[in-house]
Amino acid sequence: MKQDRIEIRTSTSERKQFEEAAFLSRMNLSEFMRRSALDKSTEIIHKSTSIMLSNEDRDAFLNALENLPEPTKKMKQALKHHKRLIDNG
Repeated sequence: MKQDRIEIRTSTSERKQFEEAAFLSRMNLSEFMRRSALDKSTEIIHKSTSIMLSNEDRDAFLNALENLPEPTKKMKQALKHHKRLIDNG
């Protein structure tokens, strides 16, 4: 059950536009505003949490995952140091 309430202020022309869009969508104004806000917020969140790669970049990324290079001496030393920190932490 919907219990929270959000209030917004709009100009008369904005409200008329929202009402017309709601009518054309066969929704009441409240439902139209709620669905429109949810759709837009989902889009914004998706864009902010997704990484878009070109086909070339995607292939390079997948290739790097599938063909991991051997760890270097410095990488091995860093891992040993990290393990000592964790074990002594």
